Amino acid sequence: MVDVVFSKKACGLVSVSLKGHAESVDEGYDLVCSAVSAISQTMLIGILEVLKFQVDYSIDDGFLSFSLEKLSHKNIKDCQVLMETMLLGLKSVETSYGEYINVKVEEV
Repeated sequence: MVDVVFSKKACGLVSVSLKGHAESVDEGYDLVCSAVSAISQTMLIGILEVLKFQVDYSIDDGFLSFSLEKLSHKNIKDCQVLMETMLLGLKSVETSYGEYINVKVEEV
């Protein structure tokens, strides 16, 4: 199971953490894991390479997290289109494959 937790403040989505493996099929053929990885890594690349914002992040096997909280209020707002798009993409995967992924948003 992939557990995804977004943190939300008044200014918008400020962090996300993804943990686990979908294990929907054999390793290397798992479309759910591939979709989650592609969506989340593309999002992080957008922040780092397109917007050129430096954010705290960590990537490991079955784990990805990043936080926008050290950015200025304006830069956090600039990231919201990407963050909301990531949330919608992962929610879409959850709608189709809910037994392998859980997405939630926590107000902090």
